[in-house]
Amino acid sequence: MVPQEEPVVVLRCADLTKFDVPASLAVRSRQIAAALGTGERVVELPRGVSGSGVATAVAYYKSRGDAAARGEDLGEFDGAFVRGLTHDKAMDLIHAAHHLGDEDLFGLLAAERAN
Repeated sequence: MVPQEEPVVVLRCADLTKFDVPASLAVRSRQIAAALGTGERVVELPRGVSGSGVATAVAYYKSRGDAAARGEDLGEFDGAFVRGLTHDKAMDLIHAAHHLGDEDLFGLLAAERAN
């Protein structure tokens, strides 16, 4: 039996950057989960979402999934990830999280920036 490949979602930013993201990671976003529910596989992101912000979000999703698989403390992982961002990367990621509807990531960034 051939293993079935995981469905992939293409995220297209206003700056024409495209990202192929496994559906299991992409569903963290309310917007993408809704699009997947209607059968869409290409999701056009709003104007405020840059390729840089989406790249950082995708890196976070993948790294966090890997950390969870290794049994790491995800609270510590989240804090270290956010603290490792430059100001510009953090701002891009905040915009991406907001427009993607990822309330958990947005809240994490907002809380870390408030400290």
